[in-house]
Amino acid sequence: MRGNTALATGMASFLGAFLLLHGICQAKLGLGEPKVSRIEFHLHDLLFAEKPMAVVVAEANTTKASPTLFGAVVIVDDPMTEGPELTSKVIGKAQGVYALSSQSEISLGGTQFCIR
Repeated sequence: MRGNTALATGMASFLGAFLLLHGICQAKLGLGEPKVSRIEFHLHDLLFAEKPMAVVVAEANTTKASPTLFGAVVIVDDPMTEGPELTSKVIGKAQGVYALSSQSEISLGGTQFCIR
């Protein structure tokens, strides 16, 4: 199950940064100060499972030998849950595509998600 924890952590970091930047843009556009809310969810992104939630749809010739899966393009249909267990109540989904874009660490580039 190589990289599942790191992938989920990277995706959660990306989503957190997106939400933070959204608030900053709102203030700079003169739309007033954004309201601050704390949300907590757990995103499950399993590439290597009996029923995967993420599927590699393209990869470079060197991807399989890379510890960071550099060069892989992944389609996701990930559940977001209230708790860290997969059996927790599903409160949304993250659907979209990402590419693993670093040779030295888990890094998601070209990330596009639709959160429901």
